[in-house]
Amino acid sequence: MTIEKLLISLLLIIFITPTYAEDRALLVGIDEYWYLGLLKGNKQDVKDMQELIQSVWGYQSHQIHTLTDAQATRKNILAGFDNWLIKESRPGDKVLFYFSGHGYYVADDNGDENDGYDETLCPVNTRGKKMMIRDDEINARLRRLKERKVTVIIDACHSGSIVPHFTEPTIKIPRFEIAQNNDLKRILAKDRIEKDGFIVALPNVIAYSAVTLNQVALTDTTVSPNRSVFTHRFVKGIQEKRADSNYDGKVTHVELLEYTRNESQKYCDKNPKQCKAGKLTPQLEAKPEILTTDANTTLPPTTYNTIEQAINVLTHKNEAQLKIKTLPQHHRFRVGEMIKIKITSNHNGYVLLFDINGKGTLTRLFPNQYTQEDKCYLKGGETLTLPNSPHGFHCMADKPLGKGILIALLVEDKLPRFYQNLPKALEEIPAKQALTVLQQLRMTLNQTLQKENAANFPVRWSTDFFEYEIISAKKKVK
Repeated sequence: MTIEKLLISLLLIIFITPTYAEDRALLVGIDEYWYLGLLKGNKQDVKDMQELIQSVWGYQSHQIHTLTDAQATRKNILAGFDNWLIKESRPGDKVLFYFSGHGYYVADDNGDENDGYDETLCPVNTRGKKMMIRDDEINARLRRLKERKVTVIIDACHSGSIVPHFTEPTIKIPRFEIAQNNDLKRILAKDRIEKDGFIVALPNVIAYSAVTLNQVALTDTTVSPNRSVFTHRFVKGIQEKRADSNYDGKVTHVELLEYTRNESQKYCDKNPKQCKAGKLTPQLEAKPEILTTDANTTLPPTTYNTIEQAINVLTHKNEAQLKIKTLPQHHRFRVGEMIKIKITSNHNGYVLLFDINGKGTLTRLFPNQYTQEDKCYLKGGETLTLPNSPHGFHCMADKPLGKGILIALLVEDKLPRFYQNLPKALEEIPAKQALTVLQQLRMTLNQTLQKENAANFPVRWSTDFFEYEIISAKKKVK
């Protein structure tokens, strides 16, 4: 081969061979603020997060860029986002942005916030609002990460519930030398700010935050070295699978959110002085179909099965030994066949019954407008048969053909406004919305209740599932 031909071959290899980008992570943790109150545990958070994403999420050390303390200036954080996360990644790559430090808020300057304020992250050189990083700046960059699998984790305050003049290094809200004039307005707006989120809803983004927009994030003072309350539980929930509530070997985003919320509440119950500003309620923003996927992989599936996802959403410890079965006692029903449903439980409680048919449509069958209030309460050891004369409706196998599922749920504690928040009875909810509705139901059941002279306790509830198939009336049931 001549030199000329060799050079041509080399050029062809260079231009034809595709370039492959790699996954990218940017981790930021700040303890030693220059002008704001000092913090504890945020640099340790970065170490813990780096270990998690390498051991569980498959990131390599050269794919991770960290900024701590003096490195974490506004310029460096935004440059890291622009150059490391955006320019160095390609469609299909995993991208992670993590921030642990002070958070605050400033007056909205473009009219896109319901409460009139932008939430902010505070770089190490924050002295006033000009040096803060607004949520608008982060969200504009997230929109440039199309077709990547993006995870955002924010462990910072965005509080409107208290005037921010703390010097306590375990509370992640900054102390300014001169209070901002909008403090009082922000406090008065706290009932509205829960409608806003720090991260906009994008189909390829999963976003966790330590608290709501009117709460303060805290440092865990019970562990050494100190770590943030949320990040410490987020890491343990995934890495050690402590969040695997149904013991199926995987941690879904629903389970992880539930675990971090429960553990955050337990922390405040044990440390009421540190939590005097209010409770901690971690938040999650993601597409409904992603919520029941495995948080250990960060790779959402390409296809979704509504029935499978519904089971994942509502699977829970069945302490009440709730059981659902049908009469006739088989799983394949001809169109037009009349069906009775029997529900039993070892515990007392309020019964809910849902159906998801072959098209993924969700319907609340019971209780409904024909149900007397006392008829939806089941005593332990007794059987509830649906439908029967007091319930005023019938149940008949009908199209669409295919596999479906009945979901029985027993709630042992009477929840305030619980039934008002349920989907309307006997109204069909399309498959695209079904998972969102069930997720909201799970979040309602996940709340803690208060009793006089007693600590908060979780709602007691159990579920059972009955999978069935609707077949043509011409076919025989085996």
